[in-house]
Amino acid sequence: MRLLCITDIHSEVGRFEKILANEPPADLLIIGGDFTNFGKPPEVDHLLDLAQAHTPQVLAVAGNCDSPEIDHLLLERGVSLHTRGVRINDLGFFGLSAMPPWMGNMYEFKEEELDRFLAASYAQVEGSPRYIMVPHCPPRHSEVDRNAAGVHVGSTAIRSWVDKVKPILVICGHIHEARGQAKIGDTVVVNCGPAKNGNYAVAEIGEHVTVALKRV
Repeated sequence: MRLLCITDIHSEVGRFEKILANEPPADLLIIGGDFTNFGKPPEVDHLLDLAQAHTPQVLAVAGNCDSPEIDHLLLERGVSLHTRGVRINDLGFFGLSAMPPWMGNMYEFKEEELDRFLAASYAQVEGSPRYIMVPHCPPRHSEVDRNAAGVHVGSTAIRSWVDKVKPILVICGHIHEARGQAKIGDTVVVNCGPAKNGNYAVAEIGEHVTVALKRV
C-alpha cells in the first residue's frame, strides 16, 4: 500500500496543489492536521475536494490551528480518524486531532483527554494485524518532536500509545522544524514537515515500511 502523507498545509492551497500534481494517485492520502491557519470549515471542504479528486480514499485529523468545527466536518465527510478507527486490509488506522496544552488559544486538550480520545479510536480497530497511527502531534522523545531550542515537546499520551500498541508507522507533523524520520523500537515515526513549504512524505507499506521525505 502506498500512502501520500501531508501535514501542516496552513491554508497554502497552491502548495497543496503542487504536491498533489507532483505525485501519482496513492492508495490512501493521509492529511495529518493544520489544514488551515485558524480558518473555517469551507476552506477545509475545498482542500478535501482537491484531495479526493487526486486520491479518492482520504483519512485525516485536525491540528492545533484548526478547530472543533473543522474536526466535525472531517467526521461528516467520513475521513476523520479522531476518536475513530478505520480498518483497510490488515491495517488498523487510528488517530488524534489537536495537541497538548500550549498557548491556551488553540485546538488543545489535556494529555488525559488525548489518552481517552486515542483509546476510543484504537478500540474500533483493536485486533488488527498491524496498526498505523495518525496524530497531529509527534510522540514525546521521538527525535522528531524537538522544537527550535532542541526541547522535546511531543505528547506523552501519544508516546504511551506507541509504546503500548507498537504501530508499524506513526504519521505526524506539528513541529515544523523537526521534519524527519525516527524509530521507537520497531515503529517508524515520520514528521512530514510543513506542506505550506512544499514538504510531504510517501510511505510504502509491504512486509516492511519505507518512507521517503519529499519536497516540491
